[in-house]
Amino acid sequence: MTREPHARRIARDLHMLADLTRRILEPDVTPQDGEGASFTQIVILKWLDSAGPRRAQDVAKYLSSSAPAATQLLGRLRRKGLVKSRPCPTDGRAEDLFVTPHARALVRRHEVLKMRRLEKLWGGLPEAKRRLVAQGLEAAIDLLLTEKPVGSEMCLHCGAYDSPNCVMRQHGFACPTETCPSGKPAE
Repeated sequence: MTREPHARRIARDLHMLADLTRRILEPDVTPQDGEGASFTQIVILKWLDSAGPRRAQDVAKYLSSSAPAATQLLGRLRRKGLVKSRPCPTDGRAEDLFVTPHARALVRRHEVLKMRRLEKLWGGLPEAKRRLVAQGLEAAIDLLLTEKPVGSEMCLHCGAYDSPNCVMRQHGFACPTETCPSGKPAE
């Protein structure tokens, strides 16, 4: 049996980790009424609620997508009653986006499901293994960010989790979504 080259195995393992995280820990949320939200929608709702107000162009930049794609996503969120907008007080042509209480409830449900799944997995590990896993994950992120990533203006969406601790900024990169429409740094 031929041994797989080390770099190829690491690349495969990182890819599998990303895919497994998405499939196991980041579930779509569908409450009893059937009006749920996809993983991408949950991430956007968390981000919109973390430091507002935001605009459609900010959503496009955050998702690294086109303005029409962001507009379609926001349209779906509006139809579901998860996002509302109102005229920007400083620019009458623009609209500021806000999440609704229903959106916050969906995000909370998503977080509860995710934490339940993680605690079930994490709880079965001895403390030494937990430390090893945590250190390994941090080391993998550091490794991937040691060289300037292609498109260093990419967003890792950490604002949807813990905005003040943006991993990109910790590594000396500018986060493309770290400013609000006012031009001031996001809090």
